[in-house]
Amino acid sequence: MPHDFPKWQNVYYHYKIWSQKTENGKTILDNILDELVMSERVINGRQPTTTMSIIDSKSVKNALTAEEKGYDGGKKNLGN
Repeated sequence: MPHDFPKWQNVYYHYKIWSQKTENGKTILDNILDELVMSERVINGRQPTTTMSIIDSKSVKNALTAEEKGYDGGKKNLGN
């Protein structure tokens, strides 16, 4: 770690605390990020949580191999 960072033991200690799962099954960091996203949505005049999502069935079908193949913005398979 860079010399101006705290000792690695201190960083690891805090990482362990923040990455422990809470009663809702999410980490403290996940809960904080969720709160930030919801507050940002409200600031922008939107509902705190999403009401709809779109899943492209082709993307879901190939999700496991996407890292191996790669996709461009037009969803053309670059791995073939």
